[in-house]
Amino acid sequence: MNDLDFLWFCTLQHDGEYLGTTELPPRQPTLESIANLIDTAGEQGFSSLLTATNYHSYHENFTVSAAALARSRNAGLLIAVRTGMFDAAIYAKMAATLANLFPGRVRINIVTGSSSAENAMYGDYSPHEQRYERTFEFMKLLRLFWTQDGPIDFAGKFYNYKGSVLEPKPTQPIPLYFGGASEPAMRIAAELADVYLIWGEPFEMVQARVKRMNELSLEFGRKVAYGLRTHVVVRETESQAIAAANHMISKVDPAVRENFVKSYSRLDSTGQTNQVNMLQHALERGDLFVEPHLWAGVGVARSGVGVAIVGDPKQVAAKIQSYVDIGIKNFIFSGYPHVDECRRFGELVMPLVSGRINVSSGSRSLYDGGVAPTI
Repeated sequence: MNDLDFLWFCTLQHDGEYLGTTELPPRQPTLESIANLIDTAGEQGFSSLLTATNYHSYHENFTVSAAALARSRNAGLLIAVRTGMFDAAIYAKMAATLANLFPGRVRINIVTGSSSAENAMYGDYSPHEQRYERTFEFMKLLRLFWTQDGPIDFAGKFYNYKGSVLEPKPTQPIPLYFGGASEPAMRIAAELADVYLIWGEPFEMVQARVKRMNELSLEFGRKVAYGLRTHVVVRETESQAIAAANHMISKVDPAVRENFVKSYSRLDSTGQTNQVNMLQHALERGDLFVEPHLWAGVGVARSGVGVAIVGDPKQVAAKIQSYVDIGIKNFIFSGYPHVDECRRFGELVMPLVSGRINVSSGSRSLYDGGVAPTI
């Protein structure tokens, strides 16, 4: 495995060993604990950590990302942003400022939004198609503000600027990550993303997505990198890993589960719908496995990606290799509790996967691998 980039998840919520409980997990998301997670991930060979964007989460992610970067040393952050929650020019300046303060440690993950009900909580009533049109303009504007000299005039459907200037520019390129299972999402990624993210799904579905993205990338004369986002449960033996996975959801409160089931009717995201369908099929099977070593139990108690790679170190490494074989070079993992599973992965799996990227400095530019920005 050469030229791989491993990222971890930077939880901004209370953390613990159980999912789906009505009580808050015991570990509080203090600045010290978040900075410790970043440093631990860096020490274990992860180049960066993803911070999710949910305004109703315990911490707002951009604010705490800035504070955590100042407090930590070893790794960078992949900071998620919902395009309907920020003005494009203002966010371009925010991200450029942070990237210049912490060179090489800032990446941005663009999120369109998976639930119209959740978007409405914060005043965004845009339907699915319009959200993707807005996302396209947002990403295009970030590129313009970060790279174009002189005043910028832009007349779009959602953003309009006259004589806008961003100075200083980022001293290093800021990689853009973007995911989405629908055709509009894939087209945006093919034209504007550096890394196209895929949630964990059955292998054939992931393979088909990569194949389609290869076709779309050729239309735009680009080569987009691919990333996989999933949870992971690794233990010394396979039986221990399965037991640990089941332990994680052994205290799911029925009320929590009922709320998730009710929310399914309000989904308008292809990717989130795929996760729900996988879980339902896995529940019918009885063991929650979608395929060998891909377990759907996380989706019982949380939204977003709901699957985990489960197994012993060699099995987990082999599963990663299967994705590498179809062209995926970037991996974003998470586990519960996050700092503990991060250490386990680092100790048990990292020695089996070579090509750790710039571990000493904690980050690298994706452009080193031939991915260039497109305007």
